[in-house]
Amino acid sequence: MLTDSHCHLKDSSYGKSPKEIVEDGKKQDVSLFINIATSLNDSYVSSDICGEISEVFGTVGIYPHSDLGQDISSVSSLLEKIIDCNRKIVGIGECGIDLSDNKPARELKEQKELFVSHIELSLKKDKVLVIHNRNADEVVLDILSGYVGRGLRAVAHCFSSDWEIAKKFLDLGIYISFSGMITYPSRHGLREVVKNVPDDMFLIETDSPWLPPQGHRGELNYPKYVKIVAEKVSQVKEKPYLTVASLSTENACRLFKINL
Repeated sequence: MLTDSHCHLKDSSYGKSPKEIVEDGKKQDVSLFINIATSLNDSYVSSDICGEISEVFGTVGIYPHSDLGQDISSVSSLLEKIIDCNRKIVGIGECGIDLSDNKPARELKEQKELFVSHIELSLKKDKVLVIHNRNADEVVLDILSGYVGRGLRAVAHCFSSDWEIAKKFLDLGIYISFSGMITYPSRHGLREVVKNVPDDMFLIETDSPWLPPQGHRGELNYPKYVKIVAEKVSQVKEKPYLTVASLSTENACRLFKINL
């Protein structure tokens, strides 16, 4: 049994319904899907998908550059209402810091404020914080370090940094999630993280429809390709594939408090 701990099932580029994508994934032994929101509207959609498909759980949250101009406090209140209406919402995010050339963009000061509001909501509602981090290791770690000892549950989604940074996240009790990037030939440092991360602190994901694994680059990514990620983890960690599949699903269920 496999779990795709981070996918975007409603993306318009698919040309398929979330139900069709889930059914395709189930044929590759993907039995649990965490649908991730990136905007207020996406959060409503995420809640709807959870209600429609038994194998799907979801998150609510605002990507660092989404919903520009919205009042952060008001958005947080709306997200809380969605959570209160759906027990299958298990996480907050993806949220965090994005230091890129994204246009239009939210200024760093406001990104920090938005991220903190998501952290506070995750603590208030006891939901997993799904962290987006692009080129912002130290900023993200500095913010998260202020929440040590407060019971924060969190995952660094689509981890792309080196082992030294990974250790800092792990020291804060934050899980590391691996995507298809670990299959890219040039990502030697990332595979070092795969090799060294504790067996009880990693998840696997696709981030579909983005970041397809090697062999599918240039194509759309799908949750069914999380099997390729698991196979690569198996190879790098020198553990049987079924062990990796089992560990990653057990870790996801424990972190998100999902009782299958």
